[in-house]
Amino acid sequence: MITSKQIDILKKELNFTLDENTIQKLDLWEKIFKEYNSHTNLMSRGDIEVLFEKHVFDSLAILKWEKFKNHKKILDVGTGGGFPSVILAICFSDIKVIANDSRIKKINFIKEIKEKLSLNNLIIEYNRVEDIENLEVDLIVSRAVGKMLDVYELSKKHLAKNGDFLIYKAKLSDEEIKNFKKKYKNANFEIIPYKLPLEENYERNLILLK
Repeated sequence: MITSKQIDILKKELNFTLDENTIQKLDLWEKIFKEYNSHTNLMSRGDIEVLFEKHVFDSLAILKWEKFKNHKKILDVGTGGGFPSVILAICFSDIKVIANDSRIKKINFIKEIKEKLSLNNLIIEYNRVEDIENLEVDLIVSRAVGKMLDVYELSKKHLAKNGDFLIYKAKLSDEEIKNFKKKYKNANFEIIPYKLPLEENYERNLILLK
């Protein structure tokens, strides 16, 4: 269950206040996630112990980007266990969130969560992102999937005009920047750093393609 300390962390670090309905849904999500993970590997046992700090908080760290809430249709490429797609769908019922993955065991879990939590704003796309018909989203996000250029190349067709592309990453390497600019010479990146609420120093970044 989400604790009062975790609620305070979200309020202090992300200026985000959870209402009672959202807290109940997050509690139910956590229970289902842990039960499912006990028989189908969604993440390592070590990460289960820091599920909030490493995955829930990290998913919601997109709030560090002040323009996030301007977006009403989001595609999460390679959502895996539902980070950030499911967390965003739970916390922002007014945003349509599309969870994409090509691994059936991940998709089966997302389907179960959607049904049990009645997440009507969560849409599931089981396929390789490049094989899906144009989704016309105003924001593409991706977390822990691959190199920025690769993800962008595969998914950019789904962006509506003036749409945004953002990835969650520990660091954007000089090589990644060089390779991206080799293909897209005018590309620039806005990098928004943050730290996970862990005892050790765990730095992360939101990297926005400009």
